[in-house]
Amino acid sequence: MIRLTPLARATEAIPHSGIREIVDAAVEMPGAIRLEVGQPNFATPEHIVEAAIRALDQGWTAYTQTQGLRSLRELIADKLARVNGFEADPDLIACGAGGVSAIAAAFGSVLEPGDEVLISDPAWPNYGLMAAWTHSRVVPYPCPPELDFIPDLERLEALITPRTKMVVVNSPNNPTGAVYPPEVMRALTDMAERHNIWLLSDECYDEIVHEGQSVSPASIVDDGRVISAYSFSKTYAMTGWRLGYVVGPPRLIDSVIKVLESQCSCPSTISQKAAEAALTGPQDCVERMETAYRMRRDQVVAQLQEAGLLTSVPRGAFYIMADVSPSGLSGRDFAFQLLRDWAVAVAPGDAFGDRASRAVRISLASSEEDLAEGVGRLCHLVSELAREA
Repeated sequence: MIRLTPLARATEAIPHSGIREIVDAAVEMPGAIRLEVGQPNFATPEHIVEAAIRALDQGWTAYTQTQGLRSLRELIADKLARVNGFEADPDLIACGAGGVSAIAAAFGSVLEPGDEVLISDPAWPNYGLMAAWTHSRVVPYPCPPELDFIPDLERLEALITPRTKMVVVNSPNNPTGAVYPPEVMRALTDMAERHNIWLLSDECYDEIVHEGQSVSPASIVDDGRVISAYSFSKTYAMTGWRLGYVVGPPRLIDSVIKVLESQCSCPSTISQKAAEAALTGPQDCVERMETAYRMRRDQVVAQLQEAGLLTSVPRGAFYIMADVSPSGLSGRDFAFQLLRDWAVAVAPGDAFGDRASRAVRISLASSEEDLAEGVGRLCHLVSELAREA
């Protein structure tokens, strides 16, 4: 038998994402209500699509620099100053095939075997996969529902050891919708500075904020320890265009570019030209989508509150967590029963960490009608199972 590499053995030990398990099962069930994936139900805005068509007609079909077109990076720098509140040199911006690619390149540039990386519980499961192939160790830090899924700062700092290399912060948050207040971001940057560790800020939902303010750590501290990651996928409904970017200090970005080169040579040139149109074109599309997500959030909050299943009111992104513990089932078992019996797909909380193991994540990126019907069926199943318990 051919032996697996250490990398293959490390990833083999990690189960596939619980989200993907549900997706695979839901695909086999035509007519199921799909509330499990963060896929906007909006079409990519027309001016962005038209820019891509023009790019094709004009012959923009060759390679670009690995880190992306300079013209795009200059526009991204303008956006970072306008939206995120910090200045960035276009040479210190690297574009990848989606936010996931950019974040993975940062993991690969910073982490070494044996390093520890602090990741929130609950958290987007892909961070764990990235840690596996860097042979680093995930140390979960608590973001409990009783704190509205905001980090427990005292317990977080107690987890730091001499092997800690990086802390990952995700606000607005997937899966909880939490938006970390400015004072929490300040405390996190102060902590990273005290302990001389990297802070990777995943801000892929930076322009989907319902209440409060989304604060970029790079706008607080500029000592070269903050890595900021973004995506066009959620803000502009461009998930399939696969374009994201990471910003950081010179030595880090040089390494990130090398990792990206090994992944895909460069992002899609056509997607980059479309992204230029996204940044320079009308922004009312962003506001319209955010308004729709906020209205859906309010609708689902009311449904879950009435059923006694609300864990916390999300203030950003387009997700909400539902407490299914009265059913007596784990998040995973409940999600599969909901799909099997009621044809509704939601993401099991277990996929995001222990603190969400008795919950499920609902995506607000679905239509109002699907949300009303799907969440109604979810509440009915919890009630039904609670009566039988």
